[in-house]
Amino acid sequence: MADLTVLFYGHCSLCSTSAARVRRFDPRGRIELLDLHDPSVSRRFPHVDRDEAMKWMLAVGPEGRTYQGADAWARIGSRLPGWNLLAWILLVPGIHWLAGKIYAWIARNRYRWNRTICTDDSCRVHLGRPPSSQP
Repeated sequence: MADLTVLFYGHCSLCSTSAARVRRFDPRGRIELLDLHDPSVSRRFPHVDRDEAMKWMLAVGPEGRTYQGADAWARIGSRLPGWNLLAWILLVPGIHWLAGKIYAWIARNRYRWNRTICTDDSCRVHLGRPPSSQP
């Protein structure tokens, strides 16, 4: 049984690629990766704000506590073999602050970087543009 659930936006190619990478490094299945579009998310995690979860990768601990962004990555790293040092470094004051700023910048710009590989036009919605009418 997983001891951390990570909620990610499955229509974002950067988010999906990150989730796939975590899966590869998690041979013991300690982390459950769940797309926000999965119908069980709202039932299992009623305290999670969906709009907030669309902005940041969220990690939910077994006690129900929610971590976002760099904090989520620190929790993920603490459960992956060989990633403990990275997890610890992300929580060091100063580095933690900087990691949070970098994560927020990446999260804000991820759709801009992925729009050319966003085949279903979902990225355009997040860029404030209506989806194209191409077939």
